[in-house]
Amino acid sequence: MCGVEPLTSLTPDQRAAVLALADAAADADGVAPLNEEARLQLDRDGALHWLALQDDVVVGYAQWQPGNATGQLVVHPDHRRTGHGTSLFAGLTADVAEPAVWAFGDLHGAQRFAASAGMVPGRGLHIMERTLEETAPRDTPEGITLRPFTDADAEAFLAVNAAAFADHPEQGHFSADDLAIRQGEPWWDPEGLILAEDAEGVVGFHWTKRHDDRTGEVYVLGVHPRGGGRGLGGVLLDAGLAHLAAGGNTRVILYVDAGNTPAVALYERSGFRIVHTDTLYRPAAEE
Repeated sequence: MCGVEPLTSLTPDQRAAVLALADAAADADGVAPLNEEARLQLDRDGALHWLALQDDVVVGYAQWQPGNATGQLVVHPDHRRTGHGTSLFAGLTADVAEPAVWAFGDLHGAQRFAASAGMVPGRGLHIMERTLEETAPRDTPEGITLRPFTDADAEAFLAVNAAAFADHPEQGHFSADDLAIRQGEPWWDPEGLILAEDAEGVVGFHWTKRHDDRTGEVYVLGVHPRGGGRGLGGVLLDAGLAHLAAGGNTRVILYVDAGNTPAVALYERSGFRIVHTDTLYRPAAEE
């Protein structure tokens, strides 16, 4: 059963059990049930955790991220439809006044569960992809230079990110601690964080990520509002794709808010297509 009280931290054994559970669900469903932030939160303070146990084995898990005001929930494929999901959700809602829970891939089982819990779709996140061939970046606008990130750029990078994503519920809160944590990840590469600079300083960036030898990602692409109207989004996008292709990646993915029509259009013009959409479910009473 699920513990009534949430945990504010997990033991190493509990973290390992949650990761094994998530991997089993990903193998069965074809989509990861926990995103990058949720996996990072397994080792950090600040999130709340609920565990569903059967015979002392972790068969379900829920997490709430107060900073993002969103939750994630997963039940082992061999233990679904036995009340564990309902128990986890009840534990979460007992401590969270206005729960919002991600359904990655928005699978039919998640849709049924959300409906039974009185939840409705509140936000969509598209996952887009395209093949990647070796290519040269386009010419930069006059007065703009592109260069890799250095540690001395951290403050400027964070300022541009905050301005570019001022209205974004997650990326707009990206902090120096968040940057430092990702710099400690195995995939971190300062050459893959491309900055656009003009006479006033950093004005945009394209942060790429290599998942493996085949797949790269448009991790974050942002342009300061003062840089609007100069085509910097497309320039930075192409520069990042060229960087990934030069490193051998042949496929690239990205995540973009379904409601961000200009960004979706930019990516579609660059050959990306929507492969699936994650859905954030909220209580129907909020709509």
